[in-house]
Amino acid sequence: MDDDNLQILKLIKTSAQGLKNSLDTYIDHLKLADSAEIMLKEVSFDEVLSEVQDTISALIQASEAKFIVDFSALPTVLFNYPYLESIFLNFISNSIKYAKQNVAPKIEISSKIVNGKKILIYKDSGLGFDMNRVGDKIFDLHQGFHGNQDSKGVGLYLVRNQVTKLGGKITAESHVNVGTTFTITFK
Repeated sequence: MDDDNLQILKLIKTSAQGLKNSLDTYIDHLKLADSAEIMLKEVSFDEVLSEVQDTISALIQASEAKFIVDFSALPTVLFNYPYLESIFLNFISNSIKYAKQNVAPKIEISSKIVNGKKILIYKDSGLGFDMNRVGDKIFDLHQGFHGNQDSKGVGLYLVRNQVTKLGGKITAESHVNVGTTFTITFK
């Protein structure tokens, strides 16, 4: 086996292990969430994003995704670490999965404070949605909008539940073949 193939296998193994660890942590947290109060702490956006990017590095590299990140206005937020990790994982994997054909995904993530409210904005340049047709269903369970056989319609449902469970709000704005913007307003 040549060096390139060995490197690819190593990346795949690292990504698979990282995903397994993330899922194990998330499942453990879900078990606790039903029986106990959810642990909140000051969470660094950069730290969580970096961990997620490491976890799915092979996927990101294969897609040639470009990130533009600015957390300077709000570097941290009082939230649940595994929830934020899951949110970034869902958003980024969806941006890659639903990128325009033969176009590297462009992902912009920023934070800001508006009228005292802490906000995270996630924007991609993908296929987008027809909000007039699906806007009221975008966060519903088992919804798929692009005919992707691999889609289970669970990711955005989980994201909304994670945000609203902690008193936040999430909205989406999207245009077909332009991309989607998710705005999370934290409690």
